[in-house]
Amino acid sequence: MSIFELVAFVFLGLGLLIFLRKYASHLALFAEFVVIVIVFISVSGELKGLINAFSNITEMTVVSDDILKTMLKAFSILTVGGISSDICRDNGENAVAGVLDTVVKILACATAMPTFTAVLVTALSLLEQ
Repeated sequence: MSIFELVAFVFLGLGLLIFLRKYASHLALFAEFVVIVIVFISVSGELKGLINAFSNITEMTVVSDDILKTMLKAFSILTVGGISSDICRDNGENAVAGVLDTVVKILACATAMPTFTAVLVTALSLLEQ
């Protein structure tokens, strides 16, 4: 799906969501999830290409697969958490969205900590030589 088709679909979905929130609010949250799932499915091919590009980079360098997996996991946590937080805000739950933002940041940091530790240990060992 091209970017223009994707943007057109999102605006169409937005119009539907505005209509549903006004006239059938009980269906709006479900419709919002459907729009989000369709958008993610439409870009899943691009995500596969991105993962393949990261794999090619790790093959050409001395970067381990664990670092790539950690980066992708942290990115996924931040993306899913951000979308969930936005959905909470759209539905008037600002306190829940704020807590969710904080928890997502903590989880992303915890996920990246082994990689950060490895980089720090490597840097310290280089400094000692």
